Amino acid sequence: MLRVYLRAAGCADELVDDVWQETMIVAWRKLDQYDRTRPFGAWLRGIAAKILLAHRRNARRVVLIGDEEALEYLSDQLHRYQQLPGDTLDDKLAALRECVSHLPAHERNCIELRFQKDLMPASISEATGDALETVKKRLQRAKSRLLECIEKKLRILPA
Repeated sequence: MLRVYLRAAGCADELVDDVWQETMIVAWRKLDQYDRTRPFGAWLRGIAAKILLAHRRNARRVVLIGDEEALEYLSDQLHRYQQLPGDTLDDKLAALRECVSHLPAHERNCIELRFQKDLMPASISEATGDALETVKKRLQRAKSRLLECIEKKLRILPA
């Protein structure tokens, strides 16, 4: 649903995955601020809207339809579809944990160093003794595997 939101907001096709990923990173870092009594999808869309607006202001790389009010309206409309399986935070976290546990050990280690320890690829390379390009490729493969796994677990069709 987040990809649907990004595309409907006018995010350029080549940037949808980047903005989606940036949204997930911000959400991961701010997870302790999430109010579990509110819908998780709406919270993610709020983060994505701020990222889209920042891209619009700073880089002009994202073409947006409308403005902040239009993004809020779009989010409200998508809220109606949040009753689909897998839209709760607990569903998503359970799927993520399970998918991470199924990664090959070298990819899981890179993901944990990157997103739990907040290390950049160069630092991961130093910590593991692996070449920087190897670390980058492992992160790329791991993120692709995680996306595919989570989509299957939550029965989400890629937009």
